[in-house]
Amino acid sequence: MMPLAAERLLRGEVAEAPSPRMCAAIAAIGAAVAGMALGGASGEWRLAIYAAIKVPLLLAMATALCLPSFFVVNTILGLRDDFPAAVRALLAAQAVLGIGLAAQAPVSVFLSASIADPYALTLLDAVLFATATWAGHQVLTRHYRLLIARDARHRFALRGWLVLYAFAGVQMAWTLRPFRGTAGFAVQFLRPEALEQNAYVVLFEHVTRLLR
Repeated sequence: MMPLAAERLLRGEVAEAPSPRMCAAIAAIGAAVAGMALGGASGEWRLAIYAAIKVPLLLAMATALCLPSFFVVNTILGLRDDFPAAVRALLAAQAVLGIGLAAQAPVSVFLSASIADPYALTLLDAVLFATATWAGHQVLTRHYRLLIARDARHRFALRGWLVLYAFAGVQMAWTLRPFRGTAGFAVQFLRPEALEQNAYVVLFEHVTRLLR
């Protein structure tokens, strides 16, 4: 049942899209596979378990954090009656994001075995996540075509969601780190300073170090 549902999602079959519950399950399983690959690549079994929990948690928390604001945006735009359909579209996109993350798990392991620079690995992890997010966005766009055809204001709601989710997702990923092992750091579920730093400032610092 789940492989068939995943195939329908990847084909963009909007009319026969899986149920929201199935989409959530696919997203969680795919994210867990990706997390296990990230954590397990370091050789630490505890980190593999931690990351297998945290990557699905990342998707769920980022979505839950953005949904209230997204509801307000839809209400202000006069699209409240279409909100259930919009949420189903978002869950379908999350499922494809999970599939994309799982599909890139071997690449993540390969990168861990090939690259020693932790700053470079952090940036490459972000690229892999962004690629899977792009795949999810393609499915989200397909689902939204029907809504936009019904009311063009959905186009603005969709753009609002993309901004909200990207902003929250990056910061949430930084808060939930580590997802992979790093030399000199103990295996732990969260870093002690998890709530003390801004992800965007740190990513800028990583890029600056690599360009020196």
